[in-house]
Amino acid sequence: MTELISYFDEIINNVNTQIKNFIKSDIKVLEDASIYLFSAGGKRLRPIVLVASSDLIGGKRERAYKAAAAVEILHTFTLIHDDIMDRDNLRRGMPTVHVKWGEPMAILAGDFLHAKAFEALNESLRGLSSNTFYNAFNLFIKSIEIISEGQAMDMSFENRFDVTEEEYIEMIKRKTAMLFSCSSALGGIVNEADEEIIKNLSEYGLNLGISFQIVDDILGLIADEKELGKPVYSDIREGKKTILVIKTLHEASENERRLITSILGNKNASKEELEKVAMIIKEHSLNYAYEMAERYSHIAIESLQRIPIKNYTAEKALKYLAEFTVKRRK
Repeated sequence: MTELISYFDEIINNVNTQIKNFIKSDIKVLEDASIYLFSAGGKRLRPIVLVASSDLIGGKRERAYKAAAAVEILHTFTLIHDDIMDRDNLRRGMPTVHVKWGEPMAILAGDFLHAKAFEALNESLRGLSSNTFYNAFNLFIKSIEIISEGQAMDMSFENRFDVTEEEYIEMIKRKTAMLFSCSSALGGIVNEADEEIIKNLSEYGLNLGISFQIVDDILGLIADEKELGKPVYSDIREGKKTILVIKTLHEASENERRLITSILGNKNASKEELEKVAMIIKEHSLNYAYEMAERYSHIAIESLQRIPIKNYTAEKALKYLAEFTVKRRK
């Protein structure tokens, strides 16, 4: 484990340095608002996935660090805009960007980071073939489109009580898993790996991302506010149709269902009402959701077994991430 901690720390420190190098502006307030969430910490999972995917096939670290900065900058852009849409006041235990600087500056900071993500990706590809440039930018652009579609699906689910498991999985594939898939695939693309390797890396990231989001939804129900870094039960208050809610609505008694539908999405629900609904949801769906997350985690690990390994520490790291995502507490 000590080996992996050192490995992760080295990646995180180098990616953080790259992020600081890219996020600079002559307009101090814009720079401050844009860099703010990075200083709040974060797991840097997507950059770790990208650099470890690159290492796995014997890739070049400098290119990988820049590409990893690109995906983390893009991810942070989505978080800022996400918080505005969800009216969240906390992110990673700190006031959200729009709370601290106001919505107009938060939107600008998101736009600024969106551009900076492309700048970092562009730098990671310097000197490579035009085909590699095309593949990397095509993937990055498609990822942004798909993430936007996933967010739109998630929002459209809030007023529905008939969302299916299949629809939920499709939504989290787009909203969350796509950027994990983009990260792992870019680890191959910036090293001009062959198509089969890139495909398997992409599948690893996609299934890791699905597992990650299912566990994120679980934590929204069982973690305390300090662990979560945002208000507990906010998913229930916002009417999010997580796998836990979908499973519960399918299995609940008529009385339970009536209570859940009256509280789910009710912005004025009391803490006691939210806790009561959370308890019912946990009873019906917690084990089911964990088992589903484990299934996707195993599929992710199977994808790695189809890739010729050049770096066994990277392989160990990627397997650990797939296993850890199901066990994490925040």
